[in-house]
Amino acid sequence: MPLEPKIPKKPHAFSTKKCAKCGGVFGVDSFSPTHSIFYPDGYLPICNDCIYSWLEEKEFNWAAVDKLCQWAGIPFIVKEWERLSTQNTPENLFPVYAQVFISQDYESIGWDDYYKQYKKLKEVGLIEEEIPLVREEKYAKLRQKWGGNYNDEELSYLEDLYKGLLISQNVNGALQVDQAKKICKLSLEIDSRIRAGDKDVDKLLSSYDKLVKTAEFTPKNTKNATDFDSIAELGYWLEKRGFVNKFYDGVTRDIIDETLKNIQNYNRRLYINEGGIGEEITERIKALKNVQEMEDYYDTQKEYNLEDYDNEGYEVEDTEFNPMGDDEDE
Repeated sequence: MPLEPKIPKKPHAFSTKKCAKCGGVFGVDSFSPTHSIFYPDGYLPICNDCIYSWLEEKEFNWAAVDKLCQWAGIPFIVKEWERLSTQNTPENLFPVYAQVFISQDYESIGWDDYYKQYKKLKEVGLIEEEIPLVREEKYAKLRQKWGGNYNDEELSYLEDLYKGLLISQNVNGALQVDQAKKICKLSLEIDSRIRAGDKDVDKLLSSYDKLVKTAEFTPKNTKNATDFDSIAELGYWLEKRGFVNKFYDGVTRDIIDETLKNIQNYNRRLYINEGGIGEEITERIKALKNVQEMEDYYDTQKEYNLEDYDNEGYEVEDTEFNPMGDDEDE
């Protein structure tokens, strides 16, 4: 009787499996699928939670994801990985990705170099152009902002010019924002006509020049975007970055600090230890406050012209003393 090879059966959906890393026993739905010949049961030996912890430790670096896909025997397609990352939580990202690509084989590529280039693009703000879904969302927002009659290149031109205006000019209020947008649109139209060979751009140039002057987007009104105009701006900039001046730490560094500390200590002891002095100081402060309130009420700082008071007194006396008036009454 010929011997029949023993082919391991794939675990039932309700079967359990032990994680080779954490030792926990879970249902097979807690393990990602694989078609690797090294795992005949069709599931990876490490649970999804342990895989997520490892990817989180590696900050979801593409080189790490590539190793994981190679281990599972599935391909690593960066665009699909990034697309799924926007639609799933980090905990479910790899299990979902493995389910999608379980029928395909792994193909080797230098993802470490690719990831370094990706990081460089991210640092300079160009990553939106590399990830399809993010790119589509970006241009959808730009079309909503500038209108649907512009292509992607024109939208990028408008947005870059508009951001440049905001950085270099003092754009305040809805009116100036609208003027800035119109300037950008006129600039794009002029540029498009020049590239098309149209020589009749004088009217557009005149309108462009008038609008720039009306909005006061001139070199003399250019704001200094990179320097500080005051110490307050410097302090605000430092505070936003969490700067703490370590010099003012209460440590005595010179004779002036020592003198100030001695005076403070002397006044403190004088006020606390001498029984009657504290009360006298308190009463004196109250008296000064009362005097100040009286001066504010009667406005003693105001300068008065005494001659005016004398003249008013004479007028009152002349009015009250009138002998002729008395005879007429009789």
